[in-house]
Order: sequence, then structure tokens, then C-alpha cells
Amino acid sequence: MRLLTTYWPARNLANSDFFSDMERVFDGLAQAQPTQNTAAIFRPSYDSQESEDHYLLTVDLPGVKKEDLKIELNAKILTVSGERKGPRNTGTFSRSFTLPETVNADKIEAQHENGVLNLYLPKTVLAKPRTIEIQSQKGGFFEKLLNTKADKEESTTSSH
Repeated sequence: MRLLTTYWPARNLANSDFFSDMERVFDGLAQAQPTQNTAAIFRPSYDSQESEDHYLLTVDLPGVKKEDLKIELNAKILTVSGERKGPRNTGTFSRSFTLPETVNADKIEAQHENGVLNLYLPKTVLAKPRTIEIQSQKGGFFEKLLNTKADKEESTTSSH
């Protein structure tokens, strides 16, 4: 049986708190009851940080080997899943994160070491704040726009 993860694809993520939304997603996960034929489900803890140019997601996965992990990105849903194998502490997990539009999906990096998975989620260049200079000299888009309008007005008045 698959676990369904609630997410809000229609929400305006640019104005939401990415990590609060992730916590709400995890709170809504359905918990499957272990049976004799299935492994127990465990919920690894995570931590997230945001800087000016990236997010850093750290997932604690004690006892989980790199080869037992799977990281998938489908649209803006990042899913980390895997299995912990051991004599007493076995189980599977799957956690999904709705990424904001500001994440550059092509540049996501993952590193796994000593039971900790680190995901580097860089922001797009457009997401980084920048200062826009107000131009006072002629040139640029606005002069072209004004000249185009003036040329059209001249052609309509000269054709009459």
C-alpha cells in the first residue's frame, strides 16, 4: 500500500513559508499499521535552513545506506524514500516536500554520509533580491516605446 502525501499545488508558494508547509504535509501523512508481512514505517526527522541563495534540507536516516535511498523530483514535489534494514530496527519511509517555485530543480544536489542526507536546493537567479537602478538618461526600453508611439502618431497624421 502506498502512502498518500497531501500537498497544495494550487497555492501561491512564493508568499508561503516553505518549511511550515512541509511540516503540515508531514502531520497529515497516513500511518500504515505494520503487519507480519510488512516492515514497520518510521518517520525520519529533518531540519531545514534558508539562506539568500539556497535552502538546505537535512534528513536524519540512522541505519539507512545510500543504496537503500531513493530521491525523486516530480514537478515541484521532492520525495525522499527508502528502507532501513537491520536485525531489530527495520522499516520503510517516504517523505514528500512541495518545493517553492524559487528552487532551481536542475541544480539540486544530494549527499549522504554517516546516516545523514543533505539536500542542497539552490534558488533561481530570479528569486534572489536585486536593486533596480532608475535611469534618467535616454535609451533603453522606454525610449524605444515612446519613439514607436511617436512614429505611429506621425504616420497617422501624415496620411490624413
